[in-house]
Amino acid sequence: MTYTNVRFRTGPLPEEFIATLAEHTHTTILEIREMFSSCILCERSATIAAVGLDRNSWLQKSRTGKMRIMLYGLCRSCSDIADAIEQAEAIAIKDFTQSVH
Repeated sequence: MTYTNVRFRTGPLPEEFIATLAEHTHTTILEIREMFSSCILCERSATIAAVGLDRNSWLQKSRTGKMRIMLYGLCRSCSDIADAIEQAEAIAIKDFTQSVH
């Protein structure tokens, strides 16, 4: 599977990253971990934690000064699907918009 403008890092998310997310989103480390503990596509236990950054957030300054990220988990079999990232991000966006309304 080939993705452009995507950096992959194997292994667990760094503790400092999780702690920073928790601090800046005013939530707990446990709640952050729950965001990527199960596969967003099939709900099995996730083996991969994925962090998606909104390309516009880091290419240009946002009006609010905030960077939009998506944090989700994927299991090994779902990560092998050709368009897994696109499917996962579509679900994450849908879930987010439903939780805001």
